[in-house]
Amino acid sequence: MRLNQSMVAANPFEKHLINRRRKKNKGFRSSGFTLMLTSMVDMFSMLVIFLLQTFSNTPEISIVRGMELPRSISASVVREAPVLAISKDGNLYLDQKLVGRTADISRKPDELLNKLNFIKKGWVSSHTTAFSGDINLQADREIESTTVSMVMAILTSSQFQSIQLAVIGK
Repeated sequence: MRLNQSMVAANPFEKHLINRRRKKNKGFRSSGFTLMLTSMVDMFSMLVIFLLQTFSNTPEISIVRGMELPRSISASVVREAPVLAISKDGNLYLDQKLVGRTADISRKPDELLNKLNFIKKGWVSSHTTAFSGDINLQADREIESTTVSMVMAILTSSQFQSIQLAVIGK
C-alpha cells in the first residue's frame, strides 16, 4: 500500500515543504542531460591534424622492384608523368608493365613508340590538361650511360621533350 501525500503531511506547511523539495529536484533533473562536446571536438581536431600531415600534394612514383636509383645532391619535385624504367637485367618497363628488352627495342623501337603514343592519347581523357611531353625515366645505377642515352633518343623522337631522371636525393 502506497502512502498518499495527505496521509504523510497533515498540515499545510509540511505540504509546502514537500512541494518545494519536488520543484527543487525537477530543476536539477532537467539540466542534467547536457551533451559534453569537449571530447568530441578534441577527437575531430586530432583527426584533422592527422589527415593534414598525411596528405601529399606531390605525386609519388613507384620504383620497379630490385632497382637501385643513382644518388644525387640536387633533386627537384616530381611532376606527374608516365614512368619509363630500365632495370639492371636489361628489361624496359612503362608504368610498371614490361615492354621488352633494351637490346630489342634499340633495334626495333616501334613497340615502345606505339605504347608511348597510346599513353599520350589516353592522357587527355584522364587529365584536365593537354599532354605536356613530360616523362620520368628511372635507370638502375649499373646501367651504362650509352643505353640510357639511346632510350632518351627514342623518347625525344616520340615528342617527349622533358625527360626527368629519377634519382635519390639527400
